[in-house]
Amino acid sequence: MKRYDKLKSIIEDIDVLLSKNVTNSSPEFTRWKTRIERFLISEYGKDSYEMNVYKQWHFSPGVYYHRMTKSDFVEACKSGLEQAKAVLSVYLDEISEKCSTKDEINPFDKLKYEYSGIRNVVAEYTTTGFVLSYLDGLEQGINRRDKKMIKYFLAELIDWYKNNWTAISNNVFVNNLEEHEKNIKLLKDLLERIVDCEFHEYNDSEEHLNSSPIIFLSHRASDKKYGDALKNLLSGIGIKNNQLIYTSHPLHKIPLDKNIYDYLRECFDRRIFVIVLWSNEYLESPACLNEIGAMWVTKSDYTNLYVPTFDFNNPKYSLCAVDTNKMGVILDGSASCKLGIVELKDKLVDMFHLKIDEKNWTYTLDQFIKEISD
Repeated sequence: MKRYDKLKSIIEDIDVLLSKNVTNSSPEFTRWKTRIERFLISEYGKDSYEMNVYKQWHFSPGVYYHRMTKSDFVEACKSGLEQAKAVLSVYLDEISEKCSTKDEINPFDKLKYEYSGIRNVVAEYTTTGFVLSYLDGLEQGINRRDKKMIKYFLAELIDWYKNNWTAISNNVFVNNLEEHEKNIKLLKDLLERIVDCEFHEYNDSEEHLNSSPIIFLSHRASDKKYGDALKNLLSGIGIKNNQLIYTSHPLHKIPLDKNIYDYLRECFDRRIFVIVLWSNEYLESPACLNEIGAMWVTKSDYTNLYVPTFDFNNPKYSLCAVDTNKMGVILDGSASCKLGIVELKDKLVDMFHLKIDEKNWTYTLDQFIKEISD
């Protein structure tokens, strides 16, 4: 498994870099960064989701100020490397699971990974015509796991390229011809291999399962007081035990034989909504940062909640793979806190189609404020 071994070596080198307290200007770090960038482009493509995630990693301080010491740069690089290790470990698990004995990704899985890239290249050339309906049909076939549908629209896309190739290659405004060439090669390869690909067909019960959302409460065990209060709040508005992952409570833990990445990948087709409970201790936990990495890999929607003592100037916070400018709620029991929790409730009501009794909700909210204020 050549790709597996290559990525495993890159991940193992992170520990070596961490032990040497490198900075982003260290030669060893530069070599490592070149290796991972070349690997991601080769494996996923330069316009892939994985490359976009890579570009979010920061290995230097987000803010520079007078009298900065080398330790500031070491700490920033360390945080970026830990984040990279968390995400790359997920990719390594996926390669291990998806590769066949011939070191090939299952063509259906490859189509899922590559679809957005295929569509973006075509859409950059044209936003009209039958080709967009072919792309819509292919997406529907992927979502329904309908092999006949997928084969049909792959063939239609190949024919579209065949009929329009002269116009594309002669168009002076097309400056990414190599991407179209890659599309053609990829579409032909997928059509040839999808014939023998095994994947279970769509059914109504599966659609119901996959459409059911799930909440993941990402937290540090030391913040259990706030986590328990949130768990009680969610239960109070009607969130069921199997709709919430909260590892500090026995009714909401990840199954015993699963790890966080395995479980989130299995839930990928469900809507995963992450509630991140930020604290200074959270930023010191590799496990918590791994959860942030898993959240990015699964492209999950999320909301930010903060314990009252959280330091927004902590450099590790600015280096996390989240939008730190996204509005959140400080759990200090204030009027602003109440308003933010009401907005969170409204979002979950829409997401889970809940029916709320206003009297019960008022009591639940008051209890929540009391619990976080004690």
